[in-house]
Parts: sequence; structure tokens; C-alpha cells
Amino acid sequence: MAFAILFYFATRQAYWDYFSGDDLDKTGWPTLISWGDFARQLVTPRFSPDLFRPVGYLYYRIMGRTFQLTYWPYVVVLQVGHVINVVLLFFVLRRLKFSDFAAAAGALFFSFHAAVIDIYWQPQYIFEVLACMLSFLAMLLYMRGSWLLAIIPFWFAYKSKEITVTLPLVLLAYELLLGERKWKRLIPYFVISLNFGLQAVWHNRHTSLASGYVLRFTPEILWHTVAFYASAIFFLPLAGLALLVLPFLLRDRVAWLGSIFMVALFVPMIVLPGRLESVYWYIPLVGVTLLFAVLFSRLPPFVTVLFLLIWLPLNYKMSYPHRAELFAIGSDTRWYTTGLVAYARTVPHLKAVVYEGTPWRLGSWGVEGAIHHAFGFDVDAVWYMNPKAGEVIHRVPMAIVAYDPFRHAVTGRLRTADLPETYIRFRDRNWVTESQLGDGWYDRDTPLRWIAPRAEARFYRPPAPVEFQIEATVPEDNLRKNGPSKVTLLEDGRPLGTAELSIDSRHPLRWKLPAGEPGVKLITILCEPVRHGGPQDPRDLGIAISALGYVTASDPSEK
Repeated sequence: MAFAILFYFATRQAYWDYFSGDDLDKTGWPTLISWGDFARQLVTPRFSPDLFRPVGYLYYRIMGRTFQLTYWPYVVVLQVGHVINVVLLFFVLRRLKFSDFAAAAGALFFSFHAAVIDIYWQPQYIFEVLACMLSFLAMLLYMRGSWLLAIIPFWFAYKSKEITVTLPLVLLAYELLLGERKWKRLIPYFVISLNFGLQAVWHNRHTSLASGYVLRFTPEILWHTVAFYASAIFFLPLAGLALLVLPFLLRDRVAWLGSIFMVALFVPMIVLPGRLESVYWYIPLVGVTLLFAVLFSRLPPFVTVLFLLIWLPLNYKMSYPHRAELFAIGSDTRWYTTGLVAYARTVPHLKAVVYEGTPWRLGSWGVEGAIHHAFGFDVDAVWYMNPKAGEVIHRVPMAIVAYDPFRHAVTGRLRTADLPETYIRFRDRNWVTESQLGDGWYDRDTPLRWIAPRAEARFYRPPAPVEFQIEATVPEDNLRKNGPSKVTLLEDGRPLGTAELSIDSRHPLRWKLPAGEPGVKLITILCEPVRHGGPQDPRDLGIAISALGYVTASDPSEK
């Protein structure tokens, strides 16, 4: 109880943080999957590339349906799970014949480490917590002689996190070093492990190299991942490699078991260079704890207490930079998600959402998860640079949304009719429907768009426009060198006249409109002379436009 209270005060700030991108994604779609699908994935011996961690996804299904976007209950369950793991580790150490003091010291060593601060902080790591918990249960049952029953938690440990596929190696080491050497009863464990492991390797043949889950076996990659993890555990370059020497110095069978546990549970991670995160020390840290428990059992108690009094506060201090980073990321994500929810209340039910500006460090899966939470899981969420955006823009009603990280504000443009914009301001690029611009446009996503000597765009002509307006400029030195620009405008191929852009131009270029029917019009802009940028810019240029479109007497675009 004392440990639980101290742990709460050390990590209570986690309750004020917010969901990660993975959380926003996984609190969504798992809530839509049927119980039957979960049951099938829990018992199937086949590798599933989609619902491949059903035990962890069950957490998101239950929590997502119960608490939706209320954050703190997710952290409560996460931290309670870790506290249970600390208690289970104590019993594992006692089963390995350590004294109460040495077992408690080992459990405290495991209880808090800066390298795995995310475990106590972010619900997305519930997979590691559950896999560790089920691995402890499998070990305790096996050590008690219930080897057949222990297969069940081992199976579900793998269904929580694939890293536990190598747990049979740990059980074999226990059997040979400390057990009765009845290794044949481990055959079903290795059959399960080989079944899933070989399927994963086979599946890897078809995995893109860009994927974070592609397995890589080259010496350079292996050294890169080993060096990363070896440097993370003791905050010094490659310091973790010293752990491999300890069994030789301690000459203790439990020390060898701990070293084998650490190495075996790291094997799946060292071939995954796309998933380099120090938090993945969490389960291998059990092996490190076994090594330190051997040390604690040999040291005078006051030395062990002194070590923990230095070690635990040091880890708390070392975790500060990452905790601050988590808060910064979480704050941005909270503003974005709550802004989306607030905006969704002001619009009708949408068919699609195209998103542009997004928070720092929030991946596309998290952005789309937040959009689905706000607008509904049947909404098609598409990044504006995705070619599919040009299609979903026509699925009205739809909205274009963006996030301003400086004002922490979500802005949106609702489209209830499948029509091009009447007026575009490029400084408001989050509202620009890029799909209505045709040939001849340069410098996407800038407030000033250079065009080619000929450029096209489609606009919706409202019932009572007065003029067509272009806000444009050309650098003064270029105007002096090549003279003013003569800009001719065509509406559906019909000339509207020519305007001149010169050094003395202080107002937008405008063309009076003849009578015409409202509707979608093709606007063609012709510029003379052809201009050029610097020696590194081979493009043929016309003018640089900041805004253009139809204006009426009451339209603020005129002002």
C-alpha cells in the first residue's frame, strides 16, 4: 500500500495529460468490432495482421465504450496494471528463494524507471503491461508445477504483445538451471512460439520497408538497435552491455536466468529498427531486476536501501525532459480534439472531412481517430495531400478542417453543395479547395502563389457578381527590368478584358462582368511578358497571386 501511494504521487501528473495518436485511433475502431471477432482472434493459432493484439484491444473496446474521451480512467487502469505487475514480480522473486527484503528491493527497483516512463503515463502501452502481467502468471504457475495450466496465460501474453513469443526460452532456462530438468513439458510452449514466430517471419516477406513493423536482420541494423537499447537503461552510451558480464561475476544461477530473460525478451525488438523506443525495456527489465535481486541478496541491507534512495529519485529526475515533452504533445492533441468536437456540434452530419494543419507529433492515424470521435466513425477522413481528397471534396455535406498551433484553434469550412469556391484567399490555405485549381499553379501551401503565363481555375459564379478580382504582385526589380504585366482574363473562353499590373498598382486587378448565368465557370489567366526567377528557378512565370474570385457589392473580398 505504501508503494502504491508513493507511486501515485510520483506519476500523478499523468492524469492531467491526454491521449496519444495511438490512443485516439484505438479508442475508436475496436469499439465497433463484435465480441465474436474478438473471441475468434483470442483463440486462433493463425497470425492476424489486423487484430493481432486482441487482449490489449479488449481494453480499448471496454474503456472506449465506457469512458469515450475522458482520459483519467484510462491512466487509472494502466497504473493499477503496473502495480499488479510489481506485486507479481515480488512473488516471482520469492518463488526463486529470495528473502522478503531482497524480493521487495527487487520489486521496488522494477517499479519506476525513467526509460519506461511511458508505461505509467500513456494508455497506448497497456499492451506491454498486460503481456508482462500474463507472463508473470505463466511463470508462477510453471514454477509451482502447473505447467499445463501455465500455457493459458502464455498464450494470452502473446495475444497481448508479440515480444513474449520468446518466453519459452526463459522457462527452459529456469527448468535447466533451477528446476527438475523436465524440458519435454516445454514442447507445447515451443510449438506455440514457433507457430507464431514463423508466421510472423513469413508475413514480413510482404511488409513494406517503410513500415515500422518490418523485421531487419542485417548486422548494421542489429548493432544500431542493440546500441540504442544498451544506452537507454543506465543513461550512458552502451552502459547496458555491462549487464551481460554480471552473471560471470556473480556466479549465480538466478543471475544467469535474469540475463537470459533480458536477452530472450529483447530478441523480437532488436530486429525492429522502426520501433526504437526506450519504453520497450519494460518486460526485459524483469531480467535486469533478477540480476539486481541477486546483488541485493548479497549486499548489507543498508547499502541496498541507500542505493534505492539514490536510484529512484535519480530516475524521477531523469524522466523530467520526457514528461515535459509528453505534456507538450498531449496539450496540443487535447486542444485539437476538443476543437474538433466543438466544431462538429455546429455542422450537420458529414460524409467526409479533409484535414490540413495538424498538431505537432500527431500522426495521421491519430488525426483520423480524433476526427472519427468528433464527427462519427462513418465519416471518411482524408489528408488534403492525399489524391483521394480530390474525390471526397465532392461528397457533400463535408468540411475542410485545420489546426492553428499558435492559437490552439480548429477552423473549418463547411461545404453543403458540390460547387467550387467563389473566392479564394491563399493566406487561408486551410480553406482552399486545391482541387478547383487547374494547370499553371506553383508553390502549393504558400500565401502567395506564382502562376505560369497561362493558368486555369474553376470558380462558382454567384447570381449577382459585380466583378472578378485578382490580388497580385510582381517584385519591383522584375517590373523595372521587364515592364508591367498585362493580365488577360477569360471566363469559359470568353475574354473579359486586359488589366495592367505595374509598379504604381495599389489596388487589386478587376474585370467588369457581362450578364451571365450563375454556375461553375472556367477562369483562364494569361500573362505577358513571361518572367523568370533566379538562376536556380527554371520556371516560366506570370504573376504572384494572393487571392482571386468573384466579388459583389456586399462581398468583404472587395475591401
